[in-house]
Amino acid sequence: MMNGKSTSFVISVGCVLLILGVFVAFLAPSTAIAEFYSYEDMNGTIHFVDDQSNIPAKYRKKKQVRKDVYDDLSDDERRLLLKKELETRAADRRRESEQQEQSRKRRAAEERKAAEEQLTTKVLISGRQIFVPVKLKNGSIETDVMLLLDTGASSSVISPEVAERLHIMETDKVRIGVVGGRVINARKAVLSLMEVGPIKKTNQEAVIVRQHPEEQGDGLLGMSFLSGLKYTIDFKTQTINWIP
Repeated sequence: MMNGKSTSFVISVGCVLLILGVFVAFLAPSTAIAEFYSYEDMNGTIHFVDDQSNIPAKYRKKKQVRKDVYDDLSDDERRLLLKKELETRAADRRRESEQQEQSRKRRAAEERKAAEEQLTTKVLISGRQIFVPVKLKNGSIETDVMLLLDTGASSSVISPEVAERLHIMETDKVRIGVVGGRVINARKAVLSLMEVGPIKKTNQEAVIVRQHPEEQGDGLLGMSFLSGLKYTIDFKTQTINWIP
């Protein structure tokens, strides 16, 4: 009888140990997955994973490790903490959106200022005379000149010295009227480009005339170039403001 009871006792203890072992093994995975991760994608969606290898590489640096954060909290405490996190995240998104909007406005202002500067040409004003910086091109050859703005001149005029700098060889003979009603002989050429600030015009006629010693500048900027353009002249800032 004693042997039977002893055997029965040993078996019972063994069963208990086996049950405890299975129970511990069952609990082990629960402990292992207590740590999980969250990340927010570019669309603001929050994802939760239990293995950081499941997080796309570009979001791994910004992941949040959530280990035992909620485990010891009551349901009410857990909801309160989650609400606080969501409010913080929403505030961060609003702040980021405001910063992006400020940056957009700053870029727009800079672009607007750059556009306005492009539409402004600095000139030299002496009395009522306005001398405009002009770039002239004859084929691949170019030179910079200062031409007197003259809305009374039908064609632009350049001096023989400027024509020589541009290597102008082929010209037509023309007769032009000058101040005082006189008519003089002159030469006419076609320039491949005339450029004033943002304004560029190709195949521009220019009359080559020798200037009197008292005349200033390198010639005249006439209506052959100015025709069709809208602009204002600011005598205070000495600028021409081109109107699109």
